Amino acid sequence: MRQLKYSRELYSKIALIKAAYNFTDRAYVHLDADEKYYYVSLNAKNEKEEISDDEFENEILAQSARHEIYLQTKNIRELMLARAVATSVVAPKDEDELSDSEIEQQFCEDEILKDWFDTNG
Repeated sequence: MRQLKYSRELYSKIALIKAAYNFTDRAYVHLDADEKYYYVSLNAKNEKEEISDDEFENEILAQSARHEIYLQTKNIRELMLARAVATSVVAPKDEDELSDSEIEQQFCEDEILKDWFDTNG
């Protein structure tokens, strides 16, 4: 079992957890921390699929970049979603708006409850 050490000032907890999660199919992962460092212990599930230190470092760097991009673009994504949802709402025009009682009065049960073959048959 190897133990890797990462500075808490450089990497976020979220990036560390996401990077570790990406290797749970190939290794048993244990995470720990103190005031200055995160500690990652990796124990390969299969001896043939050993995870290198460089591979884990690349993954934690990629996850850190993804997290930073997420934080920087969060507001614009929320704005775009709100705009898309707001423009998809269809409000009826006042002249076309009918109350429930008016809709019920337009239909007669005799017209609706006819056998199709009697009418078109």
